[in-house]
Amino acid sequence: MACCGDEVVEWVLGRRWYPLKGVPPDEIITLNLGEGLKGFLIKVRSLQVFAPVTIKGGEYVEGEYTVEYVKNLISGGGLLEVRKYDEFPEGQVVVKALPTAWTNVISVVEVGGRKYVLKGYRTFSPELSEPRFLRYLSRRGFPYSPKLALEVLLGGVVVAVMTRYVESVGDGGMPFYLSALRYFREGVRDDIEVKARELGKVVALFHEAMSLCDEEWCSPREATDEVVDAWLSDLRSQEVKARESLRKLGVELGVDVTHVIEYSLDRLERSLNELRGLRLIRTHGDLHLAQTLYDGENFTLIDFEGEPGRTGRRRSVLETASRDLACLLRSLHYVAMFAYAEARKKSLAEVFHEFVKERELGSEALEWQDTVFNALLREYLRNTSLQEIQGLNDEGVFINSLKAWALERALYELFYELNYGTGYVYVPLEYLLREGQLP
Repeated sequence: MACCGDEVVEWVLGRRWYPLKGVPPDEIITLNLGEGLKGFLIKVRSLQVFAPVTIKGGEYVEGEYTVEYVKNLISGGGLLEVRKYDEFPEGQVVVKALPTAWTNVISVVEVGGRKYVLKGYRTFSPELSEPRFLRYLSRRGFPYSPKLALEVLLGGVVVAVMTRYVESVGDGGMPFYLSALRYFREGVRDDIEVKARELGKVVALFHEAMSLCDEEWCSPREATDEVVDAWLSDLRSQEVKARESLRKLGVELGVDVTHVIEYSLDRLERSLNELRGLRLIRTHGDLHLAQTLYDGENFTLIDFEGEPGRTGRRRSVLETASRDLACLLRSLHYVAMFAYAEARKKSLAEVFHEFVKERELGSEALEWQDTVFNALLREYLRNTSLQEIQGLNDEGVFINSLKAWALERALYELFYELNYGTGYVYVPLEYLLREGQLP
């Protein structure tokens, strides 16, 4: 039934996941999910959002943060469809909220002493990719991703997943950042190449698994004109969205940023056109280091939702496997620049200007990045079949596609950092200036 009172509308508008700030919802449909449990299906413009809530003392609490909602799911879900892939133990249920700046609502759930992660997807869309990845990889017994324990659906659309908890000492960027920091402070090389090789092996095994997928959403296929056009048109539309910000950035830095972008886009178009005919697989889509967990020995791949700055349609387009490697290369560039800034006690902007003005200084600082990535890449190539993942056993073609995707990812990063106002735009811009050899 449709609702709602002013207090519900106010509560919805105040959530960080509400998609259009300041725009009131067109409609809120309330669903009875069980005793003391409601579900709000919120429609605003062309978007839909789903939020389960527990009502406590007249207050609304997001369901994923409450024992009542979790018990409801484990017992069957009521109005919500629940698909179980794990046998849940008997015993006490404990829920701990995991604060996040992103759209999804996440909590750590303990059931009878066994730990899980519950992730609620606020975006209500059949295009969500992560549940498909988790379902497929769990079915294959892939050891380097979280094991799917439970899915929650409303009208056939997945609104939450629960996975086995992965023990870790931090995200995968942590060991690389600490290594870079030590290198820039003391000039000491540690065993980071060993860790890079382990990550390279994990990504190779992931790509092998995805190259064998026979489901429609991830079945490998050939790069066609239509696919290449989709890759390019998405970036072109992002450039239009960021154009005014690009102009202002150029004025601020004294750099013709517009020329840099036009040059990079033209170069990228030529490079991506050369990928026609190669085999495409479903890649991770946003494989930076923080999308992995590190337990002191091994890496686990997480967060298969794709890049947040992309449309759902673009996230579903297949790519060559080398794009995931390009994302990791770009992630190492972020690590290098941030660690260098901390080691030298400078701002990111100061480091950017330093690198641009004195190329040798920048090259010296980025030597760490290249050494680490080369170790990762060598181990990746040692553990994969290029014939299987790209349809051609030619390492040179793979490296060329990797370079093309590194440029594409840097452009995406530039537009993303500008549009979201993160303050990190200096990292991709430094790369674009360096690669384009522009003043």
